Amino acid sequence: PSTRPTLTTVGTRIILIRVLTLGAGSVALAAGLAGWLALVAGPDAFRPVAGIGAVAVTGLAVTLAVGKAAPVAGVLVLLGAAYTVILAVDDPPLDARAAIVGAALLAIGELTYLSVGARSAVTEEAGAVARRVGTVAVVVLLALSFGGVLIALVDLFRTGGLAIEVVGAAAAVGAVGLLARAAREARAGNERDRTE
Repeated sequence: PSTRPTLTTVGTRIILIRVLTLGAGSVALAAGLAGWLALVAGPDAFRPVAGIGAVAVTGLAVTLAVGKAAPVAGVLVLLGAAYTVILAVDDPPLDARAAIVGAALLAIGELTYLSVGARSAVTEEAGAVARRVGTVAVVVLLALSFGGVLIALVDLFRTGGLAIEVVGAAAAVGAVGLLARAAREARAGNERDRTE
């Protein structure tokens, strides 16, 4: 018998490596998020946050071992619930960590779905999984950036003061400028219609 690996066994190994790599990445992110949330939780919120996080990470590992995508939503809800416990118990004024938690949940979900999907993938062109992971990374960074900007805007409007006055004045000047431009364009359009 030949000891050379066949095309089927090589393909199976490649799929297994993809599944394990993507799955390990999502479990590592989930464990990191759960651990970080437990670290930033106050003394009253620590135990529930750590318990919910542990259940979520264990659930994610079981989900990946079984290879079914349906329980992923429950795992993401549990991780979100761990963060919600911090918000409810510790009652932070405005928590900038929300953008980080949201981006991490997005990354965990996407990597998990990629791992589950890689099990049933037929033949993919070279680099398809790497492109998908790159796309996930870009989307996560955009979500993090957008969330950070939204939190900064909320904080700006919440605090008021001189900064909000400057933003308000700039918005008013911009609105007047847009109205003046629209009026000029409408006047120019009317004059063209008269000359034609």
